[in-house]
Amino acid sequence: MARKSANNLKKGNYFINPDDGEPYLVLSNDHSKSGKHGHAKSRIGCVGLFTGKKKSLTMTADTTLDIPEIQKRQGQLIDINENDRTVQVMDLETYETFDIAYPLDEEDSETSKLHDLLDDRSIWGDVTVEFWTVVGRSFVTRIVLPK
Repeated sequence: MARKSANNLKKGNYFINPDDGEPYLVLSNDHSKSGKHGHAKSRIGCVGLFTGKKKSLTMTADTTLDIPEIQKRQGQLIDINENDRTVQVMDLETYETFDIAYPLDEEDSETSKLHDLLDDRSIWGDVTVEFWTVVGRSFVTRIVLPK
C-alpha cells in the first residue's frame, strides 16, 4: 500500500481512515497554518466508499495515511438476490463467481436498474456489472444494460 501525508491529499484521491480502517474519497482538503501552540491542520471532507456517508476529519497536516489499491473489474450478471441484497457476478477475466452487495441507496440509479432487471430476467446474461475491490471488499459501481 502506498502512503501519503494528509496535506498532500487532493480532491478525488482515496485514503484509508486510520481510526476505522475504512476507505474514503476526498471531496475537499482545507489547510490551516500552525498557531502559537499547535501544528498545521488539515480538514478533509470525504465520503465512505462502502457506506456513502459524508464525514469531516481533522488531523495534523503531516499525518501519514494509507492509500488503498483499487481493482476495477467487470463481470457478467448471474443472479440477483433481493433478500440478501447481493448480486452474483462472474468475473470476465478469471471466470470466478462470487456475491457482491449492491448499493444501499434506494435512490441510486444503479439500484433502480437492478430493480428493473428483476422484472426482465431474460437479459441477465447480457448485463455487464462493473465493480471495484478495495481492501478485500467488493461493491458495484455501474451496471451496463444491453442495447
